[in-house]
Amino acid sequence: MNYLEHLEKHCGTFVSGYDIPHLLEDDVQIIELEEEASKITSISTLGLHWHTLQFENGSIAHQELLFRFNQQHVKDEFAELMLQLTLYAIRKHKAFELGELYELPDEVIEQYSFSSVYATAPFYSDESFLTYKNKEQSVQIVWFVPIYPSEELFIEEHGTERFDELLYETGRELFDLNRKELV
Repeated sequence: MNYLEHLEKHCGTFVSGYDIPHLLEDDVQIIELEEEASKITSISTLGLHWHTLQFENGSIAHQELLFRFNQQHVKDEFAELMLQLTLYAIRKHKAFELGELYELPDEVIEQYSFSSVYATAPFYSDESFLTYKNKEQSVQIVWFVPIYPSEELFIEEHGTERFDELLYETGRELFDLNRKELV
């Protein structure tokens, strides 16, 4: 099974890819998938796992990045944000640590009150989605969840483990950009 098949098994059908020539030079694409029944849209990287990334502690990782949401009208904004995150990873050779926050640029999903995206594992799915394995490598899926300023403050005060517990309790409601603040 290739990575696209792995994604389609867990995120729905491939709909389209974004034409970003300078990413294609790095053999990476940004693609859109849709779960027909739930109407959840996914914006994902495809091919980032062929780039070796490194964590702060020096260990090596291979990752693919993912956004999932219900609101179709913001898919291009998420694709733009995915482009920024992907270029950051490729240019700096930096892996995304689970529990890290990345501030949202002003122009991205500004109609909502989110301030950052939070890197986590796609825990809402069965365990077979968390890691993709092929003959050459094991690939970590990093799901970015948009979060509110109050949730950022909660993370600063209580840590990522406590925040992850809130995320787990919330589950698939996290796909709704109109969701209420968790804290």
